[in-house]
Amino acid sequence: MQSRGAIIRQAPGKYEVVDLEVDDPRANEVQVQLVASGLCHSDDHVATGDLPVGIYPFAGGHEAPGSSRRPG
Repeated sequence: MQSRGAIIRQAPGKYEVVDLEVDDPRANEVQVQLVASGLCHSDDHVATGDLPVGIYPFAGGHEAPGSSRRPG
C-alpha cells in the first residue's frame, strides 16, 4: 500500500514529504487510516541533531488521529 510521509535523511537536516510503501498488516496487527499527522517538538529535535536516531531515513509525525480499518 502507498502512503505519504515526512522523512529526514540525515541530521541536521530538513523533513521532506515522500511517497512510502507500507507493508500489509501481519498477524495480530491492525491497519489504521490516518486522517492527519503533525510534527511535534521532538521531531524538531531530530532534525537539528539534538535527538539522534539510530536509522535514517527517519519518519516523523507520531501524533496522528485515525480510524481502524479492516484489511480487504
